[in-house]
Amino acid sequence: MSIFITILQVLLGIFFLFTGSKIISGKMADEFKRFGLPSFFNVMTGSFEIVGAVGMIVGIWMPVTAILAGMLLGGTMLAGAFTLIVLAKDPIQKAIPALVLFVLSLIVSVYHFF
Repeated sequence: MSIFITILQVLLGIFFLFTGSKIISGKMADEFKRFGLPSFFNVMTGSFEIVGAVGMIVGIWMPVTAILAGMLLGGTMLAGAFTLIVLAKDPIQKAIPALVLFVLSLIVSVYHFF
């Protein structure tokens, strides 16, 4: 099981490093405007994702970091799914990727917690 979790942490770390960088760069600014969110949410969300990504990688050697990173990324993804469904009124299908990432991040946190 620990090999699976380590691979999952690396994949989540790489994924969130890229998406966080994309968000901070402003390439997703139109999406945040569509949601009616202020522009500083770009930097805040991207920063959460980059910090969480680094935490996932560091968490391979320091489990408490993986717990915190999983909670940060899981919370960010849950907020993203909520934003898509409630604020943007998108169909639930559009929130599935965020919900899957929420579950995967939570799996990492729970594994290292127990």
